[in-house]
Amino acid sequence: MEKLVQTIIDHSFEYASDLLTDTGQCYPFGAFLDRAGIVHPLEFEITDKKNIPNNESVIWSLRKYCDTEMEKGNIIGYGITHEAAVLLEQDADNVETIAVDILLADNDKIPVFYFPYEIKSEGVVDFGEPFAVKRE
Repeated sequence: MEKLVQTIIDHSFEYASDLLTDTGQCYPFGAFLDRAGIVHPLEFEITDKKNIPNNESVIWSLRKYCDTEMEKGNIIGYGITHEAAVLLEQDADNVETIAVDILLADNDKIPVFYFPYEIKSEGVVDFGEPFAVKRE
């Protein structure tokens, strides 16, 4: 199981890093594991450029697709990656992070992994120490 989780994290972190470096943003995307444990990227296709959905709608759609595919037995797990502002200390500013939320068919209690980042004035992305939060 740990190898499968790490596979999703590695793929998702690399792609999120590229997005942040190239655009300064990280739109929501997914990664899923086929039955052989190979990771595949998953993005939300926007067909109507005039009505671009908000991030929550994209995350919901990606999750719904992956849940359906997992119920059918076509995939064994997935991760949804998105930006998230996290409050680490009371009375402090939120910390910008990349969140990777992973579910495996045989384990729905995997913690959510967070990768704090800061974009420097030169456009360089500086990542802080990652952390994970247990699910209740």
